[in-house]
Amino acid sequence: MNKWQKIVGVTTFGAIGIYELLVSLNAYLDLKYFIEPYDIQDIIDRMYLRVDSLSASLWLNYFIALALFICLWRKGEKR
Repeated sequence: MNKWQKIVGVTTFGAIGIYELLVSLNAYLDLKYFIEPYDIQDIIDRMYLRVDSLSASLWLNYFIALALFICLWRKGEKR
């Protein structure tokens, strides 16, 4: 990999990580202020389960992409 590709990759992964963190926190805030005031426990439990699974899938996808980027980084050094 070229030096500029490494810099762009690291910067992009940093930005994506911050974005995913903000999306997860925003989803929890939406639950807190839009869903919980109605006080219907079944709906609250379902929504928290959905947000948790969405957050887990976002982070899993992030770490898989990061691992692939690291593999490309190492493959570029061997050439």
